[in-house]
Parts: sequence; structure tokens; C-alpha cells
Amino acid sequence: MSTKIARLKLSYVFFKKHLSSDSSFTRSELAISTGWSEGTITTYINKRWHTFLKKLNGFYKVDAIEFRYSEEEYLRLMSQKYRVSADPYKPLLSEFTECLVNKARECAILAIDIYNRPMTSFRSHGFTVMMIIAWTSLMHAIFEKCGIDYFYYDDKGKPILKDDEPKAWELKTCINQYQSLSPPVTDNLRFFITLRNKIEHRYAPAIDLSIYGECQALLLNFEELLVSHFTPYYSLDTTLSIPLQVITSRHPWQHDAMKHLQAKHFEEIRNFIDTYRDGLSQTSTNSNDYSFKVFLVPKVGNHRSSSDLAFEFIKFDPNNPEQYDMIEKGFAVIKEKTIQVANQGKYKPTYVCAEVSKAIKKPFDPTFMHSNAWKFYKVRKTGFQADGCKTEFCQYDEAHNSYVYTQKWIDFLIMKLLDNDEYNKVRHFNKA
Repeated sequence: MSTKIARLKLSYVFFKKHLSSDSSFTRSELAISTGWSEGTITTYINKRWHTFLKKLNGFYKVDAIEFRYSEEEYLRLMSQKYRVSADPYKPLLSEFTECLVNKARECAILAIDIYNRPMTSFRSHGFTVMMIIAWTSLMHAIFEKCGIDYFYYDDKGKPILKDDEPKAWELKTCINQYQSLSPPVTDNLRFFITLRNKIEHRYAPAIDLSIYGECQALLLNFEELLVSHFTPYYSLDTTLSIPLQVITSRHPWQHDAMKHLQAKHFEEIRNFIDTYRDGLSQTSTNSNDYSFKVFLVPKVGNHRSSSDLAFEFIKFDPNNPEQYDMIEKGFAVIKEKTIQVANQGKYKPTYVCAEVSKAIKKPFDPTFMHSNAWKFYKVRKTGFQADGCKTEFCQYDEAHNSYVYTQKWIDFLIMKLLDNDEYNKVRHFNKA
């Protein structure tokens, strides 16, 4: 470490010790603490420190509001390089990494802008395409920062070119190579990668109401990864406002939109969404990292200062016992007022498949076998609607726009599929 850096660090420690409003010092005391001459101290005061040092009657005080730097930020402020000192809060990245981060961030902001525009008809489509670009750029920025080569090479070790440019990893490969994302985050990304491929190549009616939770999770996961690697300096929250809403309950137009989801044009995408969700693990299904779900509770404040913020998102940390107890108490209050439990005795496809597979001792997965089974036995229609569903076996869950299944359906499947011939008929149903 150079002498200059060492003394700058000493000056930082000195200023931190004098942050209280009643603490003051002289130039001589600062010079003794850092090892600099009083002349050097005067130079720094005039050129760098005048923004946070206030002089009164020959003494100096540190302005706690202005002096909000971490040690790293403070050292950047003291740099002789203008690019570094001009914005000390900005992380010091290579020029190309910074370009990738800015691209990722701007694509995410554009995605949000598309989604929140009142007159946008295909908001989920535009949001999906821009967020895939944002995520890909963010992953490339992380690899660039860590010195990881993220380009494709042929068998001879030469870069594979696409449009005369080296071909970089697409998002699917980035996810596989990064290997630090949780399963729910990965499931959410893979959902949108496949969805993007589908909506780019065919017409589809608006799907906004169907995948809102997944969209919100995709954005929040992006923000968390962006901040964790590149600090809150690049956070999106300083550039965004909360969109105003006019919906307090389901309106007739929403029912019309839901009917539109069952239109023939949408059948393939609807089947994909249905099958993909059915195949998720319980961990991903229940995680806000896959699909963001909240209770909105009116916030009452006795004073203006306590009610200025319309609503807050509180990030839940399951490893924090105190926070967990607080939320459990909140749920207890809600439960005490609950007369009936929704979907009691009803099960998701993942649970149904686990029970059936265990009983018949043969594979029975949600993606193919369960989908084949309800089609084979004509239990419900394709898509999501309340009519045409055999309620003894399954029921339409309007709140979550999905189906839940009964214990009678589980028992029925076990009874039928214990027969090997019947099992094979169901297994090969779609191939017939």
C-alpha cells in the first residue's frame, strides 16, 4: 500500500470519529493524525474536503449529511482521475463491463415502461422480450467482471461467429454455467425463455392476467442480482415510481380477458403455461422468487409522516427468527378472522403425482402423465375455465387461475393405474 493511500485511510478514520455534531478539530490535529503537513491538509480542504468540512472560529466540523461515503467511495473521491472522482459512489468497473450493466439496466427499465403503459395491448410480450435481453446482459456483465469467458468456440478452439461477431452464450447457457441461482429463480427464468420463443413466432392474445406473478418475480430477481454484484448504485428503484391502480376487485372486462385466454389462438401457449406450472416442485410453486404473491393491506397512520408511503414491500428472511415470529403473528390474526379455508382438501398436480407414483410404484410425472390422465379420463377441458370440469375429481381455482384436485381423483388414479395395460394406455395417450 502506498503512503498516500495509507494516509487517506487515516483521514477517513479521523473524519468518521468526528461525525457527531458536537465534535470539532483543528488542522493541526488532522495533520498529526494523518502524518501530512498542515500545507497538504490546507490543499485537500480547498480541493476535496470543502464539500463536507465546515469551518467555524478556526475549528472544523464534519457535515454528517454530506459525509456518507464508505471507505472505498471516499478513496474514489480522492482519486486524481476525474472519471473516478467525479462520481465516487459509482463502482469502478471496466469500460466494457459498465456498458453491459448499463444495457441490462436500461433494458429492464424499458421493459417496465412497456408493461406499465395504460394503452399497451401486448404488455407481457414486450416485457418478456426486453427482460430476457436485460437478464442476458446482466449475466454477461457478471462473467466479464469475474474474468469468465462466455463465448462459444469450435472444436479447433476458434471463436464461433454470428454475423461476423463472436457468438456469446444465450441466457439458457448462462444460467447453466452460473449455477448460483436458486431453483425457483431458475424455474422462473426458464419459463420466460420458453415463453419468449413462443410469443415471438406466433400471434397470441393478451396474457397479462395469467402471468403477472411470474413477471413481478422476474423483475425482482433481476434487481436483487444486479445490486448484489454491482451495488445499490445501479438499483432500479431510484428511477421508478409505483403505478397507480384502479382495480379493487375483478371487473367484467377481466372475465372477458380470461375468456380471451381460452381462444383457439392461445391454446398452445396456455397449454405450455399449464404444463410448466404443473411440473414445478413445491419449493418453486410456493416461492415468491418464481411467482410474486402478496397480500395488500390498507396502511393506516396516525401521523402524516407515518402514512406518506402508500404501501411497502417487506422482504421476508426465513432465517430471521424475530421477523418470522412477527409474520406468524400477523397470519394468526388473519386466520382468527377466517371462517372457511379455501381449497381445503384440494391438491396441486405435484402432490397428486407424488401420491400416485408412490402407490403404483411407477413413474407418474406432472408434465406428461398427469396431463395425459385428465385428458384420457375427460376430467376437464384444456385451458382454464370453471365449466366442463368433473368437480368430484378437480375444481377450477379462480383466485390463482389454475386447477386443484381431490383425494377422490388420487384414489381413482391409483385404482386405475395399478393395471399395467391401463397405465400404458394413459402413458401413450397423446401418441395415439
